[in-house]
Amino acid sequence: MKKTVTTILILIGFCSAVLTQTLPSDSINPYVDFLSNKTFLSPKEYVMKSFEEKAIIVLSERLHPEFKQYEMIVDIIKDERFTGNVYTEVGVFNAGKQINEFLLKENLSDNEIKEHLLTIFRNLDQFPLWPNYNYYYLLESIYKINQQRQLNKKILLFPLDVMFSWDSIKCNEQYNMFLDKMEPQNNLPPVIDRNVIMAKYFIRKYDQEKYNNPNKKKALVIMNTYHGYTRIPKYFPDPTEPNIYSTAEYIYKTFPNSTKGILINGISNSLELVANGKWDAAFQFTGNKNVGFDMKDTPFGKTKFDMYNFGGNDYEAVNFEYIFDGMVFYEPIERFELVVGIPGIFDDKAFVTEFYRRTTMEERITINEAMSSKEINQYIEDWNVKKVNKIDDLDKYNNAINKWLIK
Repeated sequence: MKKTVTTILILIGFCSAVLTQTLPSDSINPYVDFLSNKTFLSPKEYVMKSFEEKAIIVLSERLHPEFKQYEMIVDIIKDERFTGNVYTEVGVFNAGKQINEFLLKENLSDNEIKEHLLTIFRNLDQFPLWPNYNYYYLLESIYKINQQRQLNKKILLFPLDVMFSWDSIKCNEQYNMFLDKMEPQNNLPPVIDRNVIMAKYFIRKYDQEKYNNPNKKKALVIMNTYHGYTRIPKYFPDPTEPNIYSTAEYIYKTFPNSTKGILINGISNSLELVANGKWDAAFQFTGNKNVGFDMKDTPFGKTKFDMYNFGGNDYEAVNFEYIFDGMVFYEPIERFELVVGIPGIFDDKAFVTEFYRRTTMEERITINEAMSSKEINQYIEDWNVKKVNKIDDLDKYNNAINKWLIK
């Protein structure tokens, strides 16, 4: 009898421990119930369905270097149902001509593809080098997709950032004056408003492409951080003052019936988890299934907005469904990959010299100081190869998630 009682007590203790580990905290129950009790489309199918409703989809991406999200993006655009073009925050607007000449070429060898891509990357950005591999992967993938498409159905890509050419920059003062004009000075708005300029570039190219090719009515726009916020709250201290738009909101206000903003799950630019980790915990508890859904009238949409903002308390009054129309969950944080490096970019010695020249302007140092800098030479070594890393501080994020998984 004593042995039987002991066995029962052990089993009760075991079951109690299991339940403790598998019952979520009450505070994430609404998210868990939502994810458990509905049928969802995959991220790709959700975006494709969104394209049936709206012509312009703005994706608000994760941290710029994160690679896995671009696997999802490429999966979307290689689908034959995607008949539009791609528009990106990454890349200066005047790089578009060179990019699209490459994307329309036929039957290039692997070596020729690589050489074209390296040439594009040497002139892609206003910084000495854009080292994030996912953009290389995106361009290479679109080229290969286009090889299977007729000319009028080939995908073009238009970078939208402020026009810039390194050939025109001759000194530190000139370069830093350009950068300073894009940052607020003495609490005044920037002279060069990237959000407005990127939106106007988009509108110009989007209208032009639709006019030239009626098949190009769809647009996939990829923006980062607040550039991708579809709606920006009014600034409470001066609510009637004209809004400083995000790029996505400017597009949305220009095409209000045609634009949909979708958030990709991730880490905000303040390096914190959304809702203190509740979202990630709910997805983890329900199996981390890759899904997409509209935000409105969901527990996710009703969550107080807590991602990067411009400051002040205006964001505290709105929920996520005010900022975004939809969300896709694609891979949990533990599977994110930060992939940095453009293979072979510095094999060209002339570009190494040019990189030193550019860094002298960025760092306001002499060419000799640049060439002897351990940090700059380390960039040349590191960025010449593709390196894959996990998210920094993963233990911190896992701890923030796990606290909601114990009742």
